[in-house]
Amino acid sequence: MSHSTVVKPGVYMRHEPADPKVPVLVDVSRSGREYPHDFRSPIPFTVLHDNVSMYVEELCGAAPDLGATLLYACFPNTYVDTNRSAADIDERLIDGKWPGPIEQSDFTERGLGLIKRLSRYGEDMQERKLTVAEVQARLDDYHEPYHQELARILAKIRAAHGRAYQVSCHCMSAVGAPTHADPGQDRADFNLGDVHGTTCSPEFIEFATKTLEDLGHSVSVNFPYYGGYLTRRHSDPTNQVESLFVEINKRMFIDTKSFKRTDGFPAVKASMDRLIEAICEYAVK
Repeated sequence: MSHSTVVKPGVYMRHEPADPKVPVLVDVSRSGREYPHDFRSPIPFTVLHDNVSMYVEELCGAAPDLGATLLYACFPNTYVDTNRSAADIDERLIDGKWPGPIEQSDFTERGLGLIKRLSRYGEDMQERKLTVAEVQARLDDYHEPYHQELARILAKIRAAHGRAYQVSCHCMSAVGAPTHADPGQDRADFNLGDVHGTTCSPEFIEFATKTLEDLGHSVSVNFPYYGGYLTRRHSDPTNQVESLFVEINKRMFIDTKSFKRTDGFPAVKASMDRLIEAICEYAVK
């Protein structure tokens, strides 16, 4: 089997599915490590880089060979976060008055909105306020092009198959950070989210949960993460577009001091291979 890759430099890479194609899109939106030239932050790079969901595109790398499309955002979520809406503006970060609507999420007050005010451990992420033009450029050049491509792929899949499944993959810290919903708590191997029953059918999230549990993993559902804008924006379960949010625990495959893969990486990759394969099989039933 073979597949091709389409690149929008600095913004995304799309890995086309091999035949036979299945109605699945694996979305890796917060693992990018190409820092744009105007990215600046006063915090040490080791702290900054720990906010990236590293290696998730590799853990999901089997998706195209299994017939699924893989979409990967090249830029870091600390530059602009695709899992927040364009209206999730923290006014404390804006030099001037934001001209558009402001609809803050439960992450905004914690400093984790569209543009990060704080790192996950509470350090100031920005060295200065950003102008309206700077924030708008990040939305126009990075955030919205990724979402438009994601929407285009899902629409194409649904048109071809009558249904589409979005699997939005991320990785999380082993223990809840101070700015998160579970500070100091140990986390499960995997956390799945459906934004509290709104982005996919109960059967789909239950199927994914059981698949991982059968592989020997612990799984939490909708806590500490329930999903977010990525799955809310693109899901439409009543019209056969189902979106599932997946968080993978870093403790299983990353040395967070060196950012290198650990010996556990192949086993986690095997679990993700099986999860994606199972979802591809589920999607064509």
